[in-house]
Amino acid sequence: MKISTGEPHLITGSDIDDLVVRVRLNGSGTPEGDAALETELEAARAFLCSPGEPDPAVARLVRQRLVVIALRHGGALLAKLLTRLSSRETAMVRRYAHRLAGFLDSLEIWTAQPIRLALMRIGLCYAEAEDIAAAVLVFVR
Repeated sequence: MKISTGEPHLITGSDIDDLVVRVRLNGSGTPEGDAALETELEAARAFLCSPGEPDPAVARLVRQRLVVIALRHGGALLAKLLTRLSSRETAMVRRYAHRLAGFLDSLEIWTAQPIRLALMRIGLCYAEAEDIAAAVLVFVR
């Protein structure tokens, strides 16, 4: 199944299904929160997997939300993101995934500079922060 992203097949329906399963297993704190997150994921899947081209601006926001959820819950989508990184960068993303998710959730406009600066404040060097920011942005463009 093709979902419109910056690269074809970057985020698939099965990635979103995997996130639904992980949310069910991990939980998000409350049963109401879990149900709301599952509903949000199902709506994202329906929107991105629908025939035709979705509105690019809305699709970008949906993909941003999916990346944040993947950082919090892991899974296939996070694994795809991590394959673009070195082993040290992968370890740093895994270590700081929740902090990065929280920061990304607070951003209105996702660009490399604020993501890179946030990662550098955590303690990553410029090159690692740049690579991670670029990998994250590939999934939302």
